[in-house]
Amino acid sequence: QVSQNELDWFHQDSETQMKKWQQEKKENRDNLKALRGTAKKHSDTNERYLKAIDDKEKQYNVCLNTFLETSNKFANEKGKLEELIKKSQDDSQECEKRAIKAEVSVLQTWKETEIWKLKGTIAKAEGNLRMLKALS
Repeated sequence: QVSQNELDWFHQDSETQMKKWQQEKKENRDNLKALRGTAKKHSDTNERYLKAIDDKEKQYNVCLNTFLETSNKFANEKGKLEELIKKSQDDSQECEKRAIKAEVSVLQTWKETEIWKLKGTIAKAEGNLRMLKALS
């Protein structure tokens, strides 16, 4: 009978232990389910953030490429304009030189013309002088 009592106690203890383990098992399952849900939420959030980052990176690359193309285009135009300015300055200097030469040439021609006129006047005056000497 003592053994039977001990056996009953053992069965009661084991049933109590079994219920306790089953309760822990249920709690662990519930916790695991909750943790899986949290992990799923975090995973979904992480995927959304990764997608948003990829989208922003694509937008950034598009803007960067547009900027680089525009920058290169303006750099090319700047180079062309600088060349045109240099050429225009060279042309302007050349025109200035030609204008000065033309002005000098006009002045020389005017001088020579005036000298011719003076020589003509001198020749007439000498002729008139000879005529007066001959008459007197």
